[in-house]
Amino acid sequence: MQSAEINKRPRGFFTLAQNNSDTDYLRIAYALALSLKASQISVPYLTVGITPGTVVPEKYIEAFDNIIEIPWGDHAADSEWKLENEWKSIYMSPYDETIKLDADMLFFNDIGLWWDTLADKDFAICNRVLDYRAHQVESDYYRKTFTDNRLPNVYTAFMYFKKTPVSTEIFDMAKFVYYNWQRFFELMLVPENRPTYVSTDLVFAIVLKLLDIDQDYYTVSQLPTFTHMKTQLQSWGQGNLDEDWTRHMNNFFNPQLECKIGNYLQFFPLHYHIKSFLTDEIIGYYERSIA
Repeated sequence: MQSAEINKRPRGFFTLAQNNSDTDYLRIAYALALSLKASQISVPYLTVGITPGTVVPEKYIEAFDNIIEIPWGDHAADSEWKLENEWKSIYMSPYDETIKLDADMLFFNDIGLWWDTLADKDFAICNRVLDYRAHQVESDYYRKTFTDNRLPNVYTAFMYFKKTPVSTEIFDMAKFVYYNWQRFFELMLVPENRPTYVSTDLVFAIVLKLLDIDQDYYTVSQLPTFTHMKTQLQSWGQGNLDEDWTRHMNNFFNPQLECKIGNYLQFFPLHYHIKSFLTDEIIGYYERSIA
């Protein structure tokens, strides 16, 4: 389905929510929408992009600013990761300025001031993430390819863009790299640690390199940022640790919409990564708070 009338606002958030064989990403995006409504003062709006023909529950419809079916065919129809439509974000977003997010995130505090900082650029992308203690992540455990090839260390879970020629060129080049990723990987990446699958982070890092604007992303920026909960980024020491971080520490979420991981209250946007973290109880807290 698609919203009958598109809300076109100056600023808003956007995410894609395509379900795969084991994950209901629409439910996850619904929780993100609720968290934005509960935490953002001036920009609480989330537009979601969905697989054409997806049936959206009524209560989800009320949470989203817009529901837009992915145009020009579903290029991720045969994919479990559902990355192949990411380049369409700039064409799907109805906003003049967009923060594009991964769906499996929650917000706890208003980031209204970030918008004004990001507005100085046509395009900005996170290149600095935090562990659950709010310490900057230094490990390249999951990013040997970035280190080996001196690629900008970008995290596409949080991207800002305006609808300008610069941003359009970046997303259009991303389309070309997605469709030819094996060839680009072979030409641009050294054999050591070369991935055998495509990822959005690597695609956009290659795009910035190809367009010769990667120098803008080598310098670590304070904003935007988020807490990234992959296990090997938490400064626990590398080893045979389960990739499900929830097995290594307690986490608490209360009706006041406060989240503690270990003994640390979460302040920054939380990319919780492990989908089982998002319980029906947490969603219920948001629903009751907003109601």
